[in-house]
Amino acid sequence: MMTSTPPALTALSFRLRAGLTFLICAGVGIFAVYWLIAHVLPIYGQLWRRASAIEVPYLAFGLLMAPPIMLSCSLAAAYAFWTGKKFNPPKKSGLARFETSMIKTSVYVLVLLAPLIAVITTVALNTLNYTSCPQLRKSGSAWQTYWVIHPGFCFKPDSYTENDWPCKQVDGKTLCINMDE
Repeated sequence: MMTSTPPALTALSFRLRAGLTFLICAGVGIFAVYWLIAHVLPIYGQLWRRASAIEVPYLAFGLLMAPPIMLSCSLAAAYAFWTGKKFNPPKKSGLARFETSMIKTSVYVLVLLAPLIAVITTVALNTLNYTSCPQLRKSGSAWQTYWVIHPGFCFKPDSYTENDWPCKQVDGKTLCINMDE
């Protein structure tokens, strides 16, 4: 039986992989921050304004863990790209403490903070007399939940506007819920 050793990475190949890893980690981190700002933070503004309907994408709370781990990944990949060496800081160094703290932060956020924020959001919605409305949910979007402040806003939509507001045909007129108010 013949065994072969895997070819060693050349310096150029290592740096290219590190650069690609950096781009992926930075991209995922930026996307996670964007998604949180665009889809999670508005929930609390809508609660404050007492919007007629609020869309809560519960899976998006899991993205809270991404920024710390992606920052650590980006730092390690940038170091590897810049120096051509594997990121392996000494145990007591500031970089090692930073890397460890980012990993721990991500795990704690995913295991403790994200579920806690989702539960607190649900309790706040219930406290403010919102009720869950599964009829407003689009087909195939089981991870989104709509909450309405009045039972009349809970209906099976006939169509949606370009802003994804649900609409219903009533007496030849199209009535839509403004999800931003």
